Amino acid sequence: MSLLLNMLESVIVHLEPCSRISARGKAMHIGLLEDDAAIQEMLCLILQGEGNVITVYPGAEACIQALADEVGKAESPLVNLLIVDWRLPEPLSGIEVIRQIRDHLRLRSLPIILTTAATFNDIETLEELHASLLEKPFSIDELVALITQKRYP
Repeated sequence: MSLLLNMLESVIVHLEPCSRISARGKAMHIGLLEDDAAIQEMLCLILQGEGNVITVYPGAEACIQALADEVGKAESPLVNLLIVDWRLPEPLSGIEVIRQIRDHLRLRSLPIILTTAATFNDIETLEELHASLLEKPFSIDELVALITQKRYP
């Protein structure tokens, strides 16, 4: 509970649905796979406040399927960046989701951020999967900076 309170510190409690678009700047389309509803809503609020469009995936398999379907229909993936929680409910972890996404040729360059509140020391796997790690609790500035870095490498 204290993790959530730390993350929600200084965030307004009134939340907009994730499908709304902020009028600030050029929108980036960000996919979000987070099983904790409170963290999911907080991330939507922050990311929308930065002018982004958010797609929330209800689960690991739905995320993989939606991205694979979009790749089959379009020249490039629908999302410009994906944020994935490491510790998702069974059957797939965030790492396994990323592995399956990377199996799709046109998703190999999709920028991905892996988030976790647990200790994650497997830097080799992150490098192999071309994913960045963001440890919870994180500040809004850290999140925005990492997204900016992924968007403009």
